[in-house]
Amino acid sequence: MLVRQFQFLVLLILLSFGQFIHAETTAAPVIEISQLEQQFIREPAQYLVTDPVLGLSDLAEEDFRPLNDSSINQGISDQAFWIRFSLNNSSNQAIEWVLAHKTAYLDHLEIFLEDKQAETQYFHLSDRERFDHRLLAYRTLALPHTTQAGGMTKVYLKLYFDKADSVTLDFELSDASVFIKQQHREYLLYGLFYGAMLVLIVISFLGALLLRQWLYLLYTGFLASSTMMWALLNGFAYQFVWPGSVFWHNEGFHIFYLLVSATAILFSRQFLMTRLQFPRLDKWLRWLPAVFVGGIVFRFAGFYEPVLYLAMLSIVSLMLLSVLGLKAYLQGMVYARWYALAWLVYGCGLALSVTAATTSLLPWGMNSLLYAQLGAIVEALMLLMALGDKVRHWERDHQQILQLVHQDPLTGLGNRRLMPDAIKSLQNAFIHNGKPVFLALLDLDYFKQVNDRYGHEAGDEVIKLLASLMQNLSRSEDICIRQGGDEFLILFQAGNEQKAIHKIDRLLRVFRDHRFHINDDSFSTSLSAGISFLFSADKVVSEQTAFRQADRALYRAKQGGGNQCLIYHNNADNTGAVDTERSSTSRTHSPQS
Repeated sequence: MLVRQFQFLVLLILLSFGQFIHAETTAAPVIEISQLEQQFIREPAQYLVTDPVLGLSDLAEEDFRPLNDSSINQGISDQAFWIRFSLNNSSNQAIEWVLAHKTAYLDHLEIFLEDKQAETQYFHLSDRERFDHRLLAYRTLALPHTTQAGGMTKVYLKLYFDKADSVTLDFELSDASVFIKQQHREYLLYGLFYGAMLVLIVISFLGALLLRQWLYLLYTGFLASSTMMWALLNGFAYQFVWPGSVFWHNEGFHIFYLLVSATAILFSRQFLMTRLQFPRLDKWLRWLPAVFVGGIVFRFAGFYEPVLYLAMLSIVSLMLLSVLGLKAYLQGMVYARWYALAWLVYGCGLALSVTAATTSLLPWGMNSLLYAQLGAIVEALMLLMALGDKVRHWERDHQQILQLVHQDPLTGLGNRRLMPDAIKSLQNAFIHNGKPVFLALLDLDYFKQVNDRYGHEAGDEVIKLLASLMQNLSRSEDICIRQGGDEFLILFQAGNEQKAIHKIDRLLRVFRDHRFHINDDSFSTSLSAGISFLFSADKVVSEQTAFRQADRALYRAKQGGGNQCLIYHNNADNTGAVDTERSSTSRTHSPQS
């Protein structure tokens, strides 16, 4: 009998102890606030992930897990996230505190508070309501409360979005007086940031007006959209710009992400001249802004999740602009060094922020966002330096562009676009020294036979050799141009007709004597030329007339068997026939193996 009573007593003790252990493990963890100033909510606080429809009474207390740095950022999710903790005030005076979420884009925050001997209080804070409906006029969702002396406040928080978004469980708990001081410091620091951005926007806009450069206007657009993106992320856009617009506060994030990316690409294409420097890559860069603008249109049309991922991807992709800038710098674009460094700083900050916000890989809370915002100022200043550097190199770039536009890619000679400037230059020389200006039109003999017999690569070698000889046998002031195909043109000054003929005749002779070696075979070929006056003491003709006259002389040279140079004379009869003078080395010549 005594044994049974003893066993029953032990069983009661074990059951009581088990209930005590269960109560201890399921009770909300306690945070002491008697010396509270400012701290993040971390372990011993706990969190739980549930379906959004579940309420406080549906929670399984034993499923809560410790809330530490690695679990703060939960990535993109449409689930509900619960946080629980108790605030214990062991001091002899009441403590007023403020609990604030660290992001400005949380849709819903439900708060359950239970003080000693008091009913549970419920608050629903939401970004889906006007800003003036908030309990505190603060840039993020925040709640003020008071825990009495010797009292304890149990806190349950429920965070969720209407649609899937990046979730952070980052909360900061502050003494009310410390919170006010912190708010003033924030306004000062953020005020310096936005003031600096505004100054840069004004400077770049004035640069666009004064220099009349589209590039500066694109930079202004990038700065303006970037500033609005940060104003959204910081919560100041909702607080000061559109406090009554629930739509723009909630839907504007992805719109401005895409706008920043689009303006960054447009600015970069213009700044790095990708159409000329990287033509293949430019074909892709040309379409990216259109894709991003299309994402904005889809966002207005009501599409959410595809635009969310496109917006995040667009921001991360901006880091690649630093690689593009480095490549441009290595190719000789000196001012691209500042551009590359600017995007390296800003792009890495943005990429880290997006990674931290959309995944749980980086246990940094919202600090990465602050680093990225600091990088935004550094980037804006560096890009301004890059623009200043570019202005200093503008003349050199202008010459490079002219060279690329006026240059034949195969031979390196000028192309037909160079003609107006070349004729004007030689006209000025004629006015200065009085020496006649001639136009020589050259055409390869039997070039089709060379291509048919030896291939187009051999034909290219023939053309490149002729271009090289034209440059080597000409003076620096002569203008050598490839008209197209196997037709070439030389603009030059000579004392008289005989000297002009001698100059071109020498080119014909050196070219004819060269042998081309293709594999085990070799051959030689020739060319014909026609010369006309442009400017002389007794006549001045237009470009079109000079070209037509040289072409007639060339035609007669071809009819005479080729490998000769004829000059056009001015004594045409009524039928349009012309007299020509034959060069001293005229003879029929065809490709010889």
